[in-house]
Amino acid sequence: MAFQGRIKSLPIRRFLVRHWFYGRDALRLKVRVRDPETGDRYRFLADSLETYLRAKTFFTKEKGTIAWLRTALRPDDVFLDIGANMGLYSIFAARQVSSEGHVYACEPHLPTTAKLIENAARNDVADRLSVISAAIASEEGFTPFQYKRWRSGSSGSQLFVPGAPVLERPVGTELKLGISVDALVARGVIRRPNLIKIDTDGIELQILGGMRELLTGEHPPRLIQVEMPPAQREGMIALMGDCGYELAWRHCGVGAQAKVNRGRAIDEVISNAVFAPAEPGRRTSRSADRFQETPASRLASLTAR
Repeated sequence: MAFQGRIKSLPIRRFLVRHWFYGRDALRLKVRVRDPETGDRYRFLADSLETYLRAKTFFTKEKGTIAWLRTALRPDDVFLDIGANMGLYSIFAARQVSSEGHVYACEPHLPTTAKLIENAARNDVADRLSVISAAIASEEGFTPFQYKRWRSGSSGSQLFVPGAPVLERPVGTELKLGISVDALVARGVIRRPNLIKIDTDGIELQILGGMRELLTGEHPPRLIQVEMPPAQREGMIALMGDCGYELAWRHCGVGAQAKVNRGRAIDEVISNAVFAPAEPGRRTSRSADRFQETPASRLASLTAR
């Protein structure tokens, strides 16, 4: 009788297991966000606290990045988003460009990459947005990619290359293909980008080193925004200066801006640095005073170039 009872319970067990997974998927939070300026709606599914918070702070966490993309992107532009995470800025950019433009979103964290692809489909931009799950680096090759957290939308995972932040206790490691921007362009994987955003939690300088041919060749990018940690500031400005670019504007995310408002110098916090081709005959200024202009005035001058 006990054996027969176990047999009869198997269909019930299968039913419960199957519907537990169905129920878990159904419980994912639907996040709808409205663009405060245009009224456009964006839709996301949050399956972690990180993706929920990112979606809810879409237009408030980095107002400068939104303003930069809104002002600088042209309908036929190609935008390269390196470190796209769940795709907020890639999807925003894809809404700004026409069918003649395109967006490439690079994200090596696999759970987050899957969420990026899903978000692109939910916002009807999959025809203008291509996802690249390789890690952008200074050169090509398979390198350990260390996961700090498994959850989608998380940050801090890192490609284990010289100069990268070291994770003391990664939750897992994957051999990930690293490839430079110059290689992607040379092989025709991506079109030459007009605007580039780089936010990779610590290897921004190495990534810039892997796009020297793009920066110094014909039709270089019009604008490049890079997350600039204080320790990388001088090296980043020097590298970009060698490639003919000047530091044109800096802005901060909401956390860093709060520190600046309390009296910290912008050079002491992580900021987003926007580089533009240097104007002939003008010496690049490295003074923080130059970046205290209003965002509107700086963006207007950058867009006019």
